[in-house]
Amino acid sequence: MFRKLFLPLGIIVSVVIAFILPEPGLWFKGLNCGSNLTINNFLIVLVFVICGWNIDVGSTRFDRKFALIFCAGAVVTLVLSPLLGWGTAKLFALGALPATGLIVAAAMPPTLSSGIVLTETANGNSLLSILMTVGYNLISVLSIPLMLALCISSAGEIDTNPVKMFTQLFLLVLVPSVAGFGMQKLSKRKLPVFFSYISTLAVILLVWGFFSASSAHFKQHPLSELLLEGTAALVVHLLLLVIMWYGAAAMKVGVPERKALLFTGASKTITITITTLNIIGAGTGAALVPALVFYFVQSIVDSTLAAKMGLSRDKTVEGED
Repeated sequence: MFRKLFLPLGIIVSVVIAFILPEPGLWFKGLNCGSNLTINNFLIVLVFVICGWNIDVGSTRFDRKFALIFCAGAVVTLVLSPLLGWGTAKLFALGALPATGLIVAAAMPPTLSSGIVLTETANGNSLLSILMTVGYNLISVLSIPLMLALCISSAGEIDTNPVKMFTQLFLLVLVPSVAGFGMQKLSKRKLPVFFSYISTLAVILLVWGFFSASSAHFKQHPLSELLLEGTAALVVHLLLLVIMWYGAAAMKVGVPERKALLFTGASKTITITITTLNIIGAGTGAALVPALVFYFVQSIVDSTLAAKMGLSRDKTVEGED
């Protein structure tokens, strides 16, 4: 039980500490592991090596239905999601800059680390989660400029630097995942259970460093606007979760695959969000805070939901035993 609750409790504690005492988190976020490898990149690589080791290829059928799941998820994640952000911003009458922050956050591809860990925590299909993470991030090179140009008329020229994005995905996601999978095949052993704590702790540390660096933006933002933007972010994210889960159910997709869609397809990377906001000239203040709030809401909701699903699955297995 503690293993499933470790992630949501860890994220809540890390966020509280980041706001009360941000200095240790700022120090941690600035660490380097040598050869220009930041602590953030090291933790992401660590997560994907462990996830790659735990991949069970035999549980996944690479057929037409698998391709349909992947494509349907891509449409929801990269096309429908920013439209939901735009509609919600209109519904809540957000100002131009807060609306921009919400729409940009909603247009993003999945996170590079937490989505896969959440999928594993919920006993979902890890392989599908990794493929969605890589695939959707690559497709987003084209989808982000197109969707933001459609939803934000004042965004101007957007340059997502596709070469850099491809390189980062290859080095941070594909290489570690393949390396982990290769080590699994060579050793013919599964990782001990405590390694799941290591990958979860890595995500908690990433969240801690991020919110420590962002605490000043939250403290300077009016509380009434923060609550309004937080509610708008919650609405968008809940809509995505509902569409992913029940849309997959309508397609008669298995529960493990639904969980991958839920926690990967509905998650949004904060790194590319901030980068994109900077590219379009909206990387500070009123546009940045809604994007940060979106990530906070997503982290709390998804980690709690994943823990609950994982616990439910464990109880079912115990009952069968």
